[in-house]
Amino acid sequence: MYACSPFSTLSEDDIQRIVQQIKARANPADMPWAGLSVEKAIDSLAAEYRNELQQLCTAERIDGSAASDVFHGFLHFLQSLNSVFCSYSERASRICGAEQHIIGDMAWNALIYQVLDARVLAWMEEWLYVSLSCVLHCVVRQPSTIAHLNSAIDSGIVARLQQIHRDTGAVVVGFGDPAIAQLLVSEDDTESDDTLDSSDPIQSERHKLFARVARDPHQIGLFINDFASGCQLLVTLRIVAYASRTLSNAVDRLVDANVQRQANRWDTPCLDQLLTQVRLVATILDALLCSPATAQPFFLGHAESRLYTKFSELRVSELFGIIIDYPDSRLAIADLRACVVRLRAMRQMAHSLRNAIQQRLLHPGATTSDILTQYISAIRCLRLLDPSSTVLEIVARPIRSYLRSREDTVSCIVQDMVSEESELFEDLASGNGIIMDNGAEGVVYDEDYADKSWEPLPIEAKNVYLTAQRRDADVLSLLVSIYETKDVFVQEFERHLAQRLLACTDYSAEREIRQVEMMKLRFGDRALEKCEVMLKDVADSKRTDQHVSETSQEKQWDMPLHALIISRQFWSAMPKEQFAVPHEMADMRNKYAGMYESLRPARKLEWRDALGSVTLRIELADRTLSVSAKPAQAAVLFAFQETPVMTLTELAQKMECSEEFVLSRVRFWQTRGVVRETDANVFEVVEAEDSSRNNVTGHMSRPAAVSSGAGSDQGEDYDDDEGDSGGGGAANASNARTEALRVHFNFVEGILRNFGPLPLDRILSMLGMFLPGENTTAEDLRS
Repeated sequence: MYACSPFSTLSEDDIQRIVQQIKARANPADMPWAGLSVEKAIDSLAAEYRNELQQLCTAERIDGSAASDVFHGFLHFLQSLNSVFCSYSERASRICGAEQHIIGDMAWNALIYQVLDARVLAWMEEWLYVSLSCVLHCVVRQPSTIAHLNSAIDSGIVARLQQIHRDTGAVVVGFGDPAIAQLLVSEDDTESDDTLDSSDPIQSERHKLFARVARDPHQIGLFINDFASGCQLLVTLRIVAYASRTLSNAVDRLVDANVQRQANRWDTPCLDQLLTQVRLVATILDALLCSPATAQPFFLGHAESRLYTKFSELRVSELFGIIIDYPDSRLAIADLRACVVRLRAMRQMAHSLRNAIQQRLLHPGATTSDILTQYISAIRCLRLLDPSSTVLEIVARPIRSYLRSREDTVSCIVQDMVSEESELFEDLASGNGIIMDNGAEGVVYDEDYADKSWEPLPIEAKNVYLTAQRRDADVLSLLVSIYETKDVFVQEFERHLAQRLLACTDYSAEREIRQVEMMKLRFGDRALEKCEVMLKDVADSKRTDQHVSETSQEKQWDMPLHALIISRQFWSAMPKEQFAVPHEMADMRNKYAGMYESLRPARKLEWRDALGSVTLRIELADRTLSVSAKPAQAAVLFAFQETPVMTLTELAQKMECSEEFVLSRVRFWQTRGVVRETDANVFEVVEAEDSSRNNVTGHMSRPAAVSSGAGSDQGEDYDDDEGDSGGGGAANASNARTEALRVHFNFVEGILRNFGPLPLDRILSMLGMFLPGENTTAEDLRS
């Protein structure tokens, strides 16, 4: 808070008494310096006035309720000083005469320098800051304010200032231009009265005063005339020469306050309006604090430099949020670019943003998907800021290094590439060129598609770029260049494609065909050869299934089985499960294999029981269920048809597999209320939901339909509830699983309480990050 007015401690009568005492000493009969030389006489006169001026400037505060109106208080103080100055000048002129008046002027300058202490300078700074704030406030509220400024300020001075800057390209605002008011008025300004800092009680009182002034055009004219007269008194009293730092501080405070009000306003252009305000303020001060003959644009250059520096600091500190808000923040990026280009602060901005990203983004709490989203936004924003991409290269290095350390980076990029709602899908579909390996230099465009409007890199990019071509690459190419080869992305896409194809139950692969064609445009035909074979396997399987269906109808066989037949060498390896297949399922398989071998004699089918799905219609005593399960889970249910109550050991012997393998499949039916555990590792069928544990009757019907059984060399897990198929011992597996789910429930509850609603995939990612080793599925979370 600035010092209060020293002048406000004196009453009106005190001030008039001091002034009258000074004037009374101008009596020619009372001249103690008569007969002395001019220099000594002036020294004696200055010493005579020094005490009175010090009393006027440094009086102790005597009334706590004195006026707090800084504007009128300081203006009255200047008028009192002017009365003293007039008295001094009259007496000094009789001593010096017209020829030696400079001696009296120098003595007054020295006198002013001695009495202008820190309190008076702080008061002056506050007066100028509040006055300029009120001028801007009035300009925003009343367009007629420009007319009052035009009449109060000498147009010849403004014209001289414009002439000085005409060759340098600087802008001096002319008050006769009516468009300036329209440029200054913005939607926020017209709806808010808070153009002054009202957080301070003293500032709040001034704010109320200026609000009253701004609503009355007549009061505006009086205020501007008073302000102009105050500035002229500063010139007349020779104060300006000794208070230039104070005047600059007031302008700096005004610039800083106006810049700070633009914080978090990223959807509107701010720099042009701020520049207009600063130029208006600087022109007012340059015009009022000088004469037409000596008009110099002192404040304009200083104020503009301060504006660009502070606005750049503000936007650089907000750049992380601006990137998150892209593309809604494009206007803020344009303003920031204008600042950093003028200040040549691109590298400083780059290092500041890199530090913010390392602190706020590159940590275990951020998901890989979020990091990629932020990286993509950073690429687009920083290319607008710096078309040479030097800043992007500096900022991207830690992001790219951190992404390489995450295991799911490639899979997240591939998922975004094939998701039609993502930005990467647009780059994939654009067909901008084939991405090729280029050794240790990373991935670049095919030169046939490179940017023809090439320009050399800037000097500061000499030790930054790995390749000059990278600055011409699109977002997808930059993401691929995180790794030294594109093969990792092709392999991940092959896995993704295999999962998608294995999930198809009707052999429909139009979407997958479109994805492969787009991938071929960016990665080349040769890299996608395996994918072509996968698609061909699906088409061939469809024709084979039609043949089997027609043959079954001719032989009047019930054939609900549909198989996906794949080429082993073109599909990745898949897990195998060894268990005794129920004879109902085995009979259908044998019939299907026989019809296939009659069509393709040189080939033989090898079934993959770990994949595929079986649709079962389960008829119980009081309900009928339709459940889609994996073959191993279906085999467990078939085993209960003959024996409704079985121990875990008996069930494992019947299925010819380990107890650990069977237990997780039994749990699948437990969660659906079909089977329950009556004792330790003893299970029975729940025919009726309200039946007693010791009185179980009824039977399990044969499944009405087995809709799909598929064999492949690579596939996905269809059991969302299965959990860990390789659990511990049979006696402790149930308790361990229940405890794990309880821990996960508490963890998820804490996540949702702290972060609010989150997508299911992000919750799963956080579980895998903070609770590794637990195979929790999406169905577990839904349950």
